[in-house]
Amino acid sequence: MEKNRHTNSQILSKTHFDHLSTDEKIETFVQSYRVPQNRSKAEALQMLQSKLENQRVAKPIRNLRIYWSAAASIALVALLTTIYFYQSKPSQIVADKGKHIDYTLPDGSIVNINADSKITFSESGFTKKRILKLEGEAFFSVQKGNPFEVETTLGKIGVLGTTFNVYSRNQDLIVTCLTGKVQVSVKDQNVLIEAGEKAELISGLLQKTSNLADEKVAGWRSGEFHFESAPLISIFEEIERQFNVTITTTGLENRFFTGDFTNKNLTETLETVCLTMQLDYEITNGTQIRINPKKE
Repeated sequence: MEKNRHTNSQILSKTHFDHLSTDEKIETFVQSYRVPQNRSKAEALQMLQSKLENQRVAKPIRNLRIYWSAAASIALVALLTTIYFYQSKPSQIVADKGKHIDYTLPDGSIVNINADSKITFSESGFTKKRILKLEGEAFFSVQKGNPFEVETTLGKIGVLGTTFNVYSRNQDLIVTCLTGKVQVSVKDQNVLIEAGEKAELISGLLQKTSNLADEKVAGWRSGEFHFESAPLISIFEEIERQFNVTITTTGLENRFFTGDFTNKNLTETLETVCLTMQLDYEITNGTQIRINPKKE
């Protein structure tokens, strides 16, 4: 005999209801459902089934729309974060030891970066706020426009449109001007220099020197280096930077060098300095150099 599928909804427990099939659940509701006027019970059942089917379809679509909306929001946030991070991340141009780099800034200004030096700046909005940081030495050919500022650990250099060289290493700051005018500021000291002049920080004081020869302003760009009464230790530090070598010295304190050398040939450069200063040198492994005073 066929099992009676009609169920009294008034006495049906939740456990029993959960075990019913979908059709049995629908029929249970239909049994207790008052049929609308002018509708048969069969028509009412069909209407209810149709409504349930529509709800089944609508729910996944609604959930899918919510899913894609959330995914799009996450993607947008990620994109904006990436754009912000890219734009705000400073650009850093580094010239390693033994290398020189010529670099064009976003405003068209050109920077020649000496060995073992680097510049740091933000590309975003650079043409409106032209500020960069320098560690080492660089020559600047600045396009006219908004104020252009070079920051170093010792002071700031401000210009509008000019060519000038900045040397900033350890406690030394030397700014030389080739064309135009350059404002050099160290704490509460300010010096304005023009073509053929330099500002140098000596014992904490900014001092100006005039009548510089053009080739001595930034001769390093063509591999030529000029020194006047420079500490001998600083000469060998420059040789280390230009040739990417390591130099060990003894007994050279309080000695100074005046002369020129190039970065074309290491042996020739060592001969130029050491013969003049009565020094002996020894090269090992191609990059390790030992320098001592000549024995009498």
